[in-house]
Amino acid sequence: MAETKKLINHQRAEQILDREGLDGLIAVTPINFYYLSGYWGLYYTPVGFEGIYFAIVPKRQTSQPAMVLPALELRRLETKGRSWISDVYAYSSDGEGDYFEDGLPKGIDYDSWPVSDSEELNDLERKWKKIIDDFKDNFTENSIQALIRGIKSSGLEKKKVATDDLRIEQWLNNESGLEIECEFRPDLFNEIRLVKTENEIEILRQAALINERSLLSAIDFMFEGARWDEIENHYMSEMAKQGGRGVYLLCGVGDLPNEVCRKNEPIMFDALGQYKRYHGDFGRCAVLDKPNSIQVERHQAIVEGWEIAQQYLTPGTTYSDISNEVGNYIRGLGFEKFRNPVVHSLGLEHTDDPKLIGPQPGAKPDQVLEANMVINVDMPFTEIGWGSVHMEDTVVITDDGFERLSEADFGLQISTCLLYTSDAADEGLGVDLGGRRII
Repeated sequence: MAETKKLINHQRAEQILDREGLDGLIAVTPINFYYLSGYWGLYYTPVGFEGIYFAIVPKRQTSQPAMVLPALELRRLETKGRSWISDVYAYSSDGEGDYFEDGLPKGIDYDSWPVSDSEELNDLERKWKKIIDDFKDNFTENSIQALIRGIKSSGLEKKKVATDDLRIEQWLNNESGLEIECEFRPDLFNEIRLVKTENEIEILRQAALINERSLLSAIDFMFEGARWDEIENHYMSEMAKQGGRGVYLLCGVGDLPNEVCRKNEPIMFDALGQYKRYHGDFGRCAVLDKPNSIQVERHQAIVEGWEIAQQYLTPGTTYSDISNEVGNYIRGLGFEKFRNPVVHSLGLEHTDDPKLIGPQPGAKPDQVLEANMVINVDMPFTEIGWGSVHMEDTVVITDDGFERLSEADFGLQISTCLLYTSDAADEGLGVDLGGRRII
C-alpha cells in the first residue's frame, strides 16, 4: 500500500513554534499523533489493551521526524499504508542484556506469527515478513526508551519542545541520559490545526457530504410515533454504509420533549459524524405533515441569517463578528429570543479550536479567519414548550471569501410528499414531488 497522505501543516507549525521559541512537537494523544504522522494506531480502538504511540516532529522540515509504535503494530503499518515519517522505533519488552550504541537496552525481538514454508506469499504477506525481519535486533524495551531514541535521532536532545500530555515530561525525567525541556502546550497543536492542508480539506469535503446525506436520510425515515433512538440508529447505519462513522444525531440536548415524533412538531436535526477521523457537522430542521406559521417564520429568519453570515465569511473577520452580526439581524426580524450563533473550527475535533482549561464544553478564544480554515456557522434554537429550528453548514475560507463543503438546500424539511413554497405554506398548498420535501 502507498504511503499515507501528509496531514500536518508543517509551514504553519514552523511559524508558530518560532513565535513561541520552541524547537519541535511531541504528541501522544490519538488525535495529535494522527495529525503529525497520518497513522491511526490499532490500540486507539478499545480492544482491551493500552498501547503508547509517540510522534516526534522537529520544527525544521530538514530535520528527521520519528514515530514510536508497539512492535506488533508493524505488520499493520504495511497494511494501512506507511506514514510519511519513515524513522520508526518499535518497542517490545525487556531484553537479555544487550544494548544499543547509545547505551539504551535492547528489547527482545518480536516473535511474529510463523511464516509458511510451503505456500507462496503474496505482495502484502512478503511486506509483512520483511518489516519484521528489518527490525531484528532493533526493538527497544519500552515506549519511553523508544521515545528517547526518536528524540535523539530527530535532533531534539537539549532542545525545548511542545507536548500535548503532562505525563511526557515526567516519563522522560524518570529515564537518565537525556536532556530535553518539555512545555505542556495542547493549545498550540490546535492552533496549528486551525489552517488545513489540501489533503485535510479533501477529507473534510467527503465528511461533510457523507454526514449531510445521512442526516437527510434520517429525516426521510422519520414517522409519527418514532423514538429518537430509532431515527439516530438509521443515521448511524447510513453513515456506516458510506464508509463513515456516526458520532451523534441530536434533536436537542434533552431529546424529544414528548418522547416520540408527533405531527406538526418543529424538530431540529444536528448530525456529527466522522470520515477518516475528520468530522462532518450539519444541521437542518424538519416537521411531520405541515409546519405552522411560527415555524415557517423562524426558519425563514435563520435562512436570512445565513445569508448575512456569508457576507462575513472572508479572511480577517472574527468569529465574534459573524456571531454578533447574524444574531442582531435575526432578532431584528422579530425573532427576539434567538441567541447568537456559534462559530467554530471543524476538523479532527468537533470544535478544533484551542481549548480553555476549565470552562464548559465549547468555550474558546475568538479567532480571526484565515484562508484554508474550515468552520461551521451553527444556528440552533429551542423553545421549551414549542419546539426547535436549526441551520448549520460547513465552509472552507478562501483567499477572498468561502466555499461550502455542504451541498444541501436550506429548505425546511417536510416529511410529506409536498413542496411548500413560502407564499403557500400558510394555506397548506404545495406540489407533490414524491421525494424530499422542502420550503
